[in-house]
Amino acid sequence: MYGLPTDTIRKEFRTRMVMNNGLNPAYNEEPFVFRKVILPDLAVLRIAVYDDNNKLIGQRILPLDGLQAGYRHISLRNEGNKPLSLPTIFCQIILKTYVPDGFGAIVDALSDPKKFLTIAEKRADQMKALGIDTNDIADVPSGSSKNDKKGKGKGDTVKASVTPQASSDMAQSSNAAQNNIENKKDSALVPHVSIDELKQMKTYLKLIKKQQKELGALKKKHLKDQNTMQKAHCGQMEKMVSLHDKDKTSLEKLLEKAIKKRGENNCQELKKETEDKIQTLLNDHKAKVKDITAQHTKEWSELSSSHSSEEQEIKDGHVTQQCEHLKKLLTTVQEQQTVQLKLIHERQSKEMRASQAKMSMENSKAISQDKSIKNKAERERRVRELNSSNTKKFLDERKRLAMKQQKEMEQLQKNQREQLEKLEKFNEQLLKSHHANKGVQGQGHAADGEAGGGDGPQACHSGVSD
Repeated sequence: MYGLPTDTIRKEFRTRMVMNNGLNPAYNEEPFVFRKVILPDLAVLRIAVYDDNNKLIGQRILPLDGLQAGYRHISLRNEGNKPLSLPTIFCQIILKTYVPDGFGAIVDALSDPKKFLTIAEKRADQMKALGIDTNDIADVPSGSSKNDKKGKGKGDTVKASVTPQASSDMAQSSNAAQNNIENKKDSALVPHVSIDELKQMKTYLKLIKKQQKELGALKKKHLKDQNTMQKAHCGQMEKMVSLHDKDKTSLEKLLEKAIKKRGENNCQELKKETEDKIQTLLNDHKAKVKDITAQHTKEWSELSSSHSSEEQEIKDGHVTQQCEHLKKLLTTVQEQQTVQLKLIHERQSKEMRASQAKMSMENSKAISQDKSIKNKAERERRVRELNSSNTKKFLDERKRLAMKQQKEMEQLQKNQREQLEKLEKFNEQLLKSHHANKGVQGQGHAADGEAGGGDGPQACHSGVSD
């Protein structure tokens, strides 16, 4: 056969010499099978007959697209392509449509649709009776079947070829089902993280514990300062009350001594004068108490305000640290997710390459062990066809895998951007609520400071009476 380089076959199909029957030789040989013709319109078939001296008796060149199936008489011609009168070959020509491996069921369904529909309906009824949903079952093309062998029957020529479109569609459907399963597994390996999960992380809890410890230490220090000031204020008030009581007692003792010496009737003026002095002393004491109480209240308010501002400042720092730490944690988790997804993609690519290499080796081994292939050239042709088909198939699979992985990476990046936006909104809301609470707490602390400043000194000089 001559045609395209892949269709050209030379000196492979030759019968044995028929001895002692030169007038009507019968060649009882295996059929000459041309398994696949890529371009039948360009291919021609050459039949030549030689004598025992390897001299050409006659030949015939036939266009492949003009052949007709059946038993045919083919008259031979000489080297100049002129007809010969007697030399004729009687042979059987079988023409079949080439069906690639795995497409026998499709060809049978197209050739006999009623039978195919009947079988499909019967299968659906059986599965329905068993309670199985057909949508849950992925169509997986079988590697070889009895129907496939029908398309590779023996004959002199196998004409034309069918483009493997249905095969690719079926393979894509099965690959899509497999990819969905892999996507579920991979999405489980790269889970999305929420803000609540970030808050439960060890480093964040450690930061919160540290901040609570700092705030507790500050409150203890403030309480100590308040107790110290309150003790100082109470000491001053007690000292003033003691001095007032001492002056009052000394005046009363002088009056008692005078009454003892002079008598009560003679000390009316002194008694009145002493009462006036005591009243003046009491008024002076009240004025001093009022002044020192105001001073104590001012000092207490200043201390409370200082403590409140200091506590608020450290709380502001804590909230800022929490926001920054949450953002840092999210960035770290997202980097880990990206690295993890890249590792998954590398593993998938590696597994695919290994699977493809294994499949190629198994197919080559199957061809080398196929006993139906008689000669070496046909075996080499099969191997070349297989390598060409596998190369295209493997490249398409790798391209689909690369596109799927790219979509997964883009989806992960999109989810990460959405998570970052959510975290930023959460941080803004946290800062706003903190500042709102800050204003309310500031007013409350100011009122508490004034009330506390008045209560402390009043409790200390509650023993003073008119």
